[in-house]
Amino acid sequence: MKNLSIALNAILLVLIIILFVMFNNLKKSMGQEGNMATTAGKDRLLKIAYVNVDSINANYQLMKDFNSEIQQKENQFQDIYTGKAKKLQDEYQGYMQKKQSGNISQIEDEKDQKDMEAKKSELDGMQQQRDELLKEVQERNYELQKKIQKFIAEYNKKSGFDYILGYENVGGAVIYGNDSLDITKPIVAQLNQQYKDSLQKTTPAGAKQ
Repeated sequence: MKNLSIALNAILLVLIIILFVMFNNLKKSMGQEGNMATTAGKDRLLKIAYVNVDSINANYQLMKDFNSEIQQKENQFQDIYTGKAKKLQDEYQGYMQKKQSGNISQIEDEKDQKDMEAKKSELDGMQQQRDELLKEVQERNYELQKKIQKFIAEYNKKSGFDYILGYENVGGAVIYGNDSLDITKPIVAQLNQQYKDSLQKTTPAGAKQ
Protein backbone atom coordinates (compact mmCIF):
# COMPACT_ATOMS: atom_id res chain seq x y z
CA MET A 1 0.00 0.00 0.00
CA LYS A 2 2.84 2.35 0.87
CA ASN A 3 4.51 1.68 -2.49
CA LEU A 4 1.18 2.23 -4.26
CA SER A 5 0.72 5.56 -2.49
CA ILE A 6 4.21 6.67 -3.49
CA ALA A 7 3.51 5.69 -7.10
CA LEU A 8 0.21 7.60 -7.19
CA ASN A 9 1.85 10.69 -5.71
CA ALA A 10 4.55 10.49 -8.38
CA ILE A 11 1.91 10.26 -11.17
CA LEU A 12 0.02 13.22 -9.72
CA LEU A 13 3.23 15.24 -9.58
CA VAL A 14 3.92 14.48 -13.25
CA LEU A 15 0.35 15.47 -14.21
CA ILE A 16 0.68 18.74 -12.29
CA ILE A 17 3.93 19.52 -14.10
CA ILE A 18 2.33 18.74 -17.49
CA LEU A 19 -0.69 20.94 -16.72
CA PHE A 20 1.60 23.73 -15.58
CA VAL A 21 3.58 23.59 -18.83
CA MET A 22 0.39 23.48 -20.90
CA PHE A 23 -1.03 26.46 -19.03
CA ASN A 24 2.11 28.51 -19.65
CA ASN A 25 2.09 27.61 -23.33
CA LEU A 26 -1.58 28.62 -23.57
CA LYS A 27 -0.83 31.99 -21.96
CA LYS A 28 1.99 32.61 -24.42
CA SER A 29 -0.24 31.66 -27.33
CA MET A 30 -3.02 33.99 -26.18
CA GLY A 31 -0.50 36.75 -25.70
CA GLN A 32 0.79 36.33 -29.25
CA GLU A 33 -2.73 36.39 -30.69
CA GLY A 34 -3.46 39.54 -28.75
CA ASN A 35 -0.38 41.19 -30.20
CA MET A 36 -1.41 40.15 -33.71
CA ALA A 37 -4.87 41.63 -33.25
CA THR A 38 -3.38 44.89 -32.00
CA THR A 39 -1.05 45.04 -34.98
CA ALA A 40 -3.92 44.36 -37.37
CA GLY A 41 -5.96 47.05 -35.66
CA LYS A 42 -3.26 49.61 -36.44
CA ASP A 43 -3.45 48.91 -40.21
CA ARG A 44 -5.40 51.52 -42.22
CA LEU A 45 -8.85 50.68 -43.58
CA LEU A 46 -9.22 50.14 -47.31
CA LYS A 47 -10.82 52.99 -49.27
CA ILE A 48 -13.42 51.57 -51.64
CA ALA A 49 -15.81 53.26 -54.07
CA TYR A 50 -17.86 52.15 -57.05
CA VAL A 51 -19.28 53.46 -60.30
CA ASN A 52 -22.61 52.46 -61.81
CA VAL A 53 -21.73 51.06 -65.23
CA ASP A 54 -25.31 51.31 -66.52
CA SER A 55 -25.47 54.96 -65.50
CA ILE A 56 -22.21 55.74 -67.31
CA ASN A 57 -23.46 54.04 -70.48
CA ALA A 58 -26.73 55.99 -70.27
CA ASN A 59 -25.31 59.43 -69.42
CA TYR A 60 -21.82 59.64 -70.91
CA GLN A 61 -22.38 61.78 -74.01
CA LEU A 62 -19.63 60.10 -76.03
CA MET A 63 -21.26 56.74 -75.39
CA LYS A 64 -24.68 58.16 -76.31
CA ASP A 65 -23.34 59.62 -79.55
CA PHE A 66 -21.65 56.34 -80.36
CA ASN A 67 -24.84 54.36 -79.76
CA SER A 68 -26.83 56.87 -81.83
CA GLU A 69 -24.35 56.61 -84.71
CA ILE A 70 -24.43 52.81 -84.67
CA GLN A 71 -28.23 52.75 -84.48
CA GLN A 72 -28.44 55.08 -87.48
CA LYS A 73 -26.09 52.87 -89.50
CA GLU A 74 -28.04 49.79 -88.49
CA ASN A 75 -31.36 51.39 -89.50
CA GLN A 76 -29.99 52.50 -92.86
CA PHE A 77 -28.54 49.08 -93.53
CA GLN A 78 -31.77 47.33 -92.53
CA ASP A 79 -33.87 49.58 -94.79
CA ILE A 80 -31.63 48.93 -97.80
CA TYR A 81 -31.37 45.20 -97.11
CA THR A 82 -35.13 44.81 -96.59
CA GLY A 83 -35.89 46.74 -99.79
CA LYS A 84 -33.51 44.65 -101.91
CA ALA A 85 -34.75 41.39 -100.38
CA LYS A 86 -38.38 42.36 -101.03
CA LYS A 87 -37.57 43.27 -104.65
CA LEU A 88 -35.79 39.95 -105.19
CA GLN A 89 -38.71 38.06 -103.66
CA ASP A 90 -41.18 39.83 -105.94
CA GLU A 91 -39.03 39.11 -108.99
CA TYR A 92 -38.77 35.45 -108.03
CA GLN A 93 -42.54 35.14 -107.64
CA GLY A 94 -43.07 36.79 -111.04
CA TYR A 95 -40.47 34.49 -112.57
CA MET A 96 -42.17 31.39 -111.11
CA GLN A 97 -45.57 32.50 -112.44
CA LYS A 98 -44.15 32.89 -115.99
CA LYS A 99 -42.33 29.58 -115.61
CA GLN A 100 -45.46 27.72 -114.58
CA SER A 101 -47.58 29.29 -117.31
CA GLY A 102 -44.94 28.49 -119.94
CA ASN A 103 -44.99 32.12 -121.03
CA ILE A 104 -41.20 32.50 -121.03
CA SER A 105 -38.49 31.81 -123.59
CA GLN A 106 -35.28 29.92 -122.83
CA ILE A 107 -33.19 33.05 -123.33
CA GLU A 108 -35.43 35.06 -121.00
CA ASP A 109 -35.39 32.21 -118.48
CA GLU A 110 -31.59 32.14 -118.35
CA LYS A 111 -31.43 35.93 -118.16
CA ASP A 112 -33.88 36.07 -115.22
CA GLN A 113 -32.01 33.34 -113.36
CA LYS A 114 -28.65 35.10 -113.77
CA ASP A 115 -30.20 38.39 -112.68
CA MET A 116 -31.69 36.84 -109.54
CA GLU A 117 -28.44 35.03 -108.71
CA ALA A 118 -26.55 38.33 -108.97
CA LYS A 119 -29.04 40.01 -106.62
CA LYS A 120 -28.83 37.06 -104.21
CA SER A 121 -25.04 37.42 -104.19
CA GLU A 122 -25.46 41.14 -103.48
CA LEU A 123 -27.65 40.34 -100.46
CA ASP A 124 -25.08 37.83 -99.21
CA GLY A 125 -22.43 40.53 -99.57
CA MET A 126 -24.56 42.93 -97.54
CA GLN A 127 -24.81 40.34 -94.78
CA GLN A 128 -21.02 40.27 -94.68
CA GLN A 129 -21.04 44.07 -94.41
CA ARG A 130 -23.34 43.74 -91.43
CA ASP A 131 -20.94 41.31 -89.77
CA GLU A 132 -18.15 43.83 -90.34
CA LEU A 133 -20.32 46.54 -88.76
CA LEU A 134 -20.86 44.36 -85.69
CA LYS A 135 -17.11 43.78 -85.47
CA GLU A 136 -16.53 47.54 -85.68
CA VAL A 137 -19.04 48.08 -82.86
CA GLN A 138 -17.27 45.56 -80.64
CA GLU A 139 -13.85 47.10 -81.31
CA ARG A 140 -15.01 50.67 -80.73
CA ASN A 141 -16.92 49.68 -77.61
CA TYR A 142 -13.76 48.02 -76.28
CA GLU A 143 -11.79 51.21 -76.95
CA LEU A 144 -14.47 53.24 -75.16
CA GLN A 145 -14.28 50.98 -72.11
CA LYS A 146 -10.49 51.36 -72.07
CA LYS A 147 -10.89 55.14 -72.31
CA ILE A 148 -13.27 55.17 -69.33
CA GLN A 149 -10.97 52.93 -67.26
CA LYS A 150 -7.99 55.16 -68.07
CA PHE A 151 -9.95 58.24 -67.04
CA ILE A 152 -11.01 56.64 -63.74
CA ALA A 153 -7.39 55.71 -63.05
CA GLU A 154 -6.40 59.37 -63.58
CA TYR A 155 -9.32 60.52 -61.45
CA ASN A 156 -8.22 58.22 -58.66
CA LYS A 157 -4.75 59.78 -58.44
CA LYS A 158 -6.37 62.56 -56.43
CA SER A 159 -9.05 60.49 -54.71
CA GLY A 160 -6.70 57.71 -53.56
CA PHE A 161 -9.13 54.81 -53.49
CA ASP A 162 -7.68 51.31 -53.11
CA TYR A 163 -10.50 49.80 -55.18
CA ILE A 164 -13.09 51.30 -57.54
CA LEU A 165 -15.65 48.65 -58.39
CA GLY A 166 -18.00 48.50 -61.35
CA TYR A 167 -21.65 48.09 -60.30
CA GLU A 168 -24.39 46.94 -62.70
CA ASN A 169 -28.08 47.05 -61.88
CA VAL A 170 -28.61 43.47 -63.07
CA GLY A 171 -26.12 40.65 -63.45
CA GLY A 172 -23.03 42.37 -62.06
CA ALA A 173 -20.49 40.89 -59.66
CA VAL A 174 -21.31 43.54 -57.01
CA ILE A 175 -24.68 42.65 -55.47
CA TYR A 176 -25.14 45.77 -53.32
CA GLY A 177 -23.43 49.12 -52.97
CA ASN A 178 -23.91 51.78 -50.30
CA ASP A 179 -24.93 55.06 -51.93
CA SER A 180 -22.27 56.91 -49.96
CA LEU A 181 -19.62 54.98 -51.92
CA ASP A 182 -21.09 55.86 -55.33
CA ILE A 183 -18.82 58.23 -57.30
CA THR A 184 -20.66 57.85 -60.62
CA LYS A 185 -21.96 61.44 -60.86
CA PRO A 186 -18.60 63.22 -60.64
CA ILE A 187 -17.08 60.64 -62.99
CA VAL A 188 -19.80 61.19 -65.60
CA ALA A 189 -19.66 64.97 -65.19
CA GLN A 190 -15.91 65.08 -65.79
CA LEU A 191 -16.10 62.58 -68.65
CA ASN A 192 -18.72 64.76 -70.36
CA GLN A 193 -16.67 67.89 -69.80
CA GLN A 194 -13.62 66.20 -71.30
CA TYR A 195 -15.68 65.09 -74.31
CA LYS A 196 -17.15 68.57 -74.74
CA ASP A 197 -13.68 70.12 -74.68
CA SER A 198 -12.46 67.65 -77.29
CA LEU A 199 -15.39 68.55 -79.58
CA GLN A 200 -14.64 72.24 -79.24
CA LYS A 201 -11.01 71.64 -80.23
CA THR A 202 -12.05 69.75 -83.38
CA THR A 203 -14.90 72.11 -84.38
CA PRO A 204 -13.81 74.94 -86.72
CA ALA A 205 -14.30 78.47 -85.39
CA GLY A 206 -17.75 79.84 -86.24
CA ALA A 207 -19.20 76.40 -87.05
CA LYS A 208 -22.28 75.17 -85.23
CA GLN A 209 -21.92 72.03 -83.10
